[in-house]
Amino acid sequence: MSLIILGIDPGTVNTGYGLIKVSDKGLSCLDYGVLHSKEKDFSLRMQNMYEDIAELCQSHQPDHLAIEKVFFGKNPDTAFKLGHIFGICLLISKQKEIQFFEYASRFVKKSVTFSGNASKELMGQFVRNFFSLPVPSKKSPLDATDALAVALCHSRQIANLKNKKRALL
Repeated sequence: MSLIILGIDPGTVNTGYGLIKVSDKGLSCLDYGVLHSKEKDFSLRMQNMYEDIAELCQSHQPDHLAIEKVFFGKNPDTAFKLGHIFGICLLISKQKEIQFFEYASRFVKKSVTFSGNASKELMGQFVRNFFSLPVPSKKSPLDATDALAVALCHSRQIANLKNKKRALL
Protein backbone atom coordinates (compact mmCIF):
# COMPACT_ATOMS: atom_id res chain seq x y z
CA MET A 1 0.00 0.00 0.00
CA SER A 2 1.22 3.50 -0.75
CA LEU A 3 0.10 6.96 0.25
CA ILE A 4 0.87 10.34 -1.30
CA ILE A 5 1.08 13.35 1.01
CA LEU A 6 1.04 16.97 -0.13
CA GLY A 7 2.69 19.25 2.41
CA ILE A 8 1.98 22.98 2.26
CA ASP A 9 3.91 25.87 3.82
CA PRO A 10 1.43 28.72 3.33
CA GLY A 11 2.47 32.14 2.12
CA THR A 12 0.57 34.93 0.43
CA VAL A 13 3.22 35.48 -2.26
CA ASN A 14 5.30 32.29 -2.01
CA THR A 15 3.66 29.04 -0.93
CA GLY A 16 5.94 26.05 -0.53
CA TYR A 17 4.78 22.60 -1.54
CA GLY A 18 6.25 19.15 -1.11
CA LEU A 19 4.92 15.83 -2.28
CA ILE A 20 6.11 12.60 -0.72
CA LYS A 21 5.19 8.98 -1.22
CA VAL A 22 4.91 6.63 1.74
CA SER A 23 5.20 2.97 0.83
CA ASP A 24 6.43 -0.33 2.25
CA LYS A 25 9.83 0.61 0.80
CA GLY A 26 9.95 3.83 2.83
CA LEU A 27 9.56 7.50 2.00
CA SER A 28 10.44 9.19 -1.25
CA CYS A 29 10.20 12.77 -2.48
CA LEU A 30 8.03 13.07 -5.59
CA ASP A 31 8.12 16.82 -6.18
CA TYR A 32 8.71 20.08 -4.34
CA GLY A 33 8.96 23.77 -5.04
CA VAL A 34 7.36 27.13 -4.53
CA LEU A 35 4.15 28.49 -5.99
CA HIS A 36 4.67 32.17 -6.68
CA SER A 37 2.19 34.83 -7.67
CA LYS A 38 3.40 38.21 -8.91
CA GLU A 39 -0.10 39.71 -8.81
CA LYS A 40 -0.36 42.86 -6.74
CA ASP A 41 -4.11 42.46 -6.30
CA PHE A 42 -4.66 40.12 -3.34
CA SER A 43 -7.78 38.48 -4.77
CA LEU A 44 -5.94 37.65 -8.02
CA ARG A 45 -3.01 36.29 -6.01
CA MET A 46 -5.39 34.01 -4.10
CA GLN A 47 -7.02 32.91 -7.36
CA ASN A 48 -3.56 32.00 -8.71
CA MET A 49 -2.77 30.05 -5.54
CA TYR A 50 -6.09 28.21 -5.76
CA GLU A 51 -5.44 27.25 -9.38
CA ASP A 52 -1.84 26.18 -8.70
CA ILE A 53 -2.69 24.05 -5.65
CA ALA A 54 -5.68 22.51 -7.45
CA GLU A 55 -3.38 21.65 -10.39
CA LEU A 56 -0.87 20.00 -8.02
CA CYS A 57 -3.69 17.91 -6.59
CA GLN A 58 -4.97 17.02 -10.04
CA SER A 59 -1.49 16.02 -11.26
CA HIS A 60 -0.33 14.04 -8.25
CA GLN A 61 -3.60 12.80 -6.72
CA PRO A 62 -2.50 13.08 -3.07
CA ASP A 63 -4.35 11.04 -0.45
CA HIS A 64 -3.60 13.53 2.33
CA LEU A 65 -2.96 17.27 2.44
CA ALA A 66 -1.01 18.51 5.45
CA ILE A 67 -0.54 22.21 6.10
CA GLU A 68 1.37 24.24 8.64
CA LYS A 69 -1.09 26.05 10.91
CA VAL A 70 -1.30 29.79 10.63
CA PHE A 71 0.60 31.36 13.51
CA PHE A 72 -0.79 34.54 15.01
CA GLY A 73 2.48 36.37 15.59
CA LYS A 74 3.34 40.01 15.65
CA ASN A 75 1.18 40.99 12.70
CA PRO A 76 -2.49 39.96 12.80
CA ASP A 77 -3.01 41.16 9.22
CA THR A 78 -0.41 38.66 7.99
CA ALA A 79 -2.06 35.85 9.95
CA PHE A 80 -5.43 36.84 8.50
CA LYS A 81 -4.03 36.76 4.94
CA LEU A 82 -2.33 33.41 5.53
CA GLY A 83 -5.70 32.12 6.66
CA HIS A 84 -6.87 32.56 3.08
CA ILE A 85 -4.29 30.01 1.87
CA PHE A 86 -5.45 27.69 4.66
CA GLY A 87 -9.04 28.11 3.46
CA ILE A 88 -8.03 27.46 -0.15
CA CYS A 89 -6.31 24.22 0.86
CA LEU A 90 -9.27 23.15 2.98
CA LEU A 91 -11.68 23.85 0.11
CA ILE A 92 -9.56 21.96 -2.43
CA SER A 93 -9.18 19.01 -0.08
CA LYS A 94 -12.96 18.78 0.31
CA GLN A 95 -13.59 19.22 -3.42
CA LYS A 96 -11.09 16.51 -4.34
CA GLU A 97 -11.86 14.26 -1.33
CA ILE A 98 -8.35 14.52 0.11
CA GLN A 99 -7.95 14.04 3.86
CA PHE A 100 -6.87 17.32 5.49
CA PHE A 101 -4.45 17.71 8.42
CA GLU A 102 -2.84 20.70 10.11
CA TYR A 103 0.26 20.97 12.28
CA ALA A 104 1.74 23.76 14.37
CA SER A 105 5.13 25.00 13.22
CA ARG A 106 6.85 24.01 16.48
CA PHE A 107 5.36 20.51 16.22
CA VAL A 108 6.69 20.11 12.67
CA LYS A 109 10.13 21.34 13.73
CA LYS A 110 10.22 18.97 16.69
CA SER A 111 9.04 16.04 14.57
CA VAL A 112 11.73 16.61 11.95
CA THR A 113 14.70 18.05 13.87
CA PHE A 114 13.79 17.00 17.43
CA SER A 115 13.87 20.69 18.42
CA GLY A 116 10.80 22.92 18.37
CA ASN A 117 13.07 25.94 18.04
CA ALA A 118 14.94 24.84 14.91
CA SER A 119 15.64 27.53 12.31
CA LYS A 120 14.30 27.38 8.76
CA GLU A 121 17.85 26.75 7.60
CA LEU A 122 18.32 23.78 9.93
CA MET A 123 14.94 22.39 8.87
CA GLY A 124 15.99 22.72 5.24
CA GLN A 125 19.26 20.92 5.93
CA PHE A 126 17.50 18.05 7.73
CA VAL A 127 14.94 17.65 4.95
CA ARG A 128 17.56 17.82 2.18
CA ASN A 129 19.66 15.21 3.97
CA PHE A 130 16.67 12.94 4.65
CA PHE A 131 15.53 12.91 1.01
CA SER A 132 19.07 13.25 -0.44
CA LEU A 133 18.14 16.50 -2.17
CA PRO A 134 20.72 18.86 -3.67
CA VAL A 135 21.93 22.02 -2.00
CA PRO A 136 19.26 24.76 -2.21
CA SER A 137 18.54 26.11 -5.65
CA LYS A 138 15.73 28.15 -7.15
CA LYS A 139 13.60 25.00 -6.98
CA SER A 140 14.30 24.29 -3.32
CA PRO A 141 14.29 27.46 -1.24
CA LEU A 142 13.30 27.25 2.39
CA ASP A 143 9.56 27.45 1.67
CA ALA A 144 9.82 24.22 -0.33
CA THR A 145 11.83 22.38 2.32
CA ASP A 146 9.41 23.63 5.00
CA ALA A 147 6.55 22.10 2.99
CA LEU A 148 8.46 18.81 2.70
CA ALA A 149 8.97 18.96 6.47
CA VAL A 150 5.19 19.27 6.97
CA ALA A 151 4.66 16.20 4.77
CA LEU A 152 7.41 14.32 6.60
CA CYS A 153 5.90 15.26 9.97
CA HIS A 154 2.52 13.95 8.81
CA SER A 155 4.05 10.67 7.63
CA ARG A 156 5.58 10.22 11.09
CA GLN A 157 2.21 10.84 12.73
CA ILE A 158 0.67 8.15 10.54
CA ALA A 159 3.45 5.74 11.55
CA ASN A 160 2.92 6.59 15.25
CA LEU A 161 -0.81 5.87 14.97
CA LYS A 162 -0.14 2.52 13.28
CA ASN A 163 2.32 1.57 16.03
CA LYS A 164 -0.20 2.50 18.73
CA LYS A 165 -2.89 0.39 17.06
CA ARG A 166 -0.51 -2.59 16.88
CA ALA A 167 0.35 -2.17 20.56
CA LEU A 168 -3.34 -2.33 21.48
CA LEU A 169 -3.85 -5.64 19.66
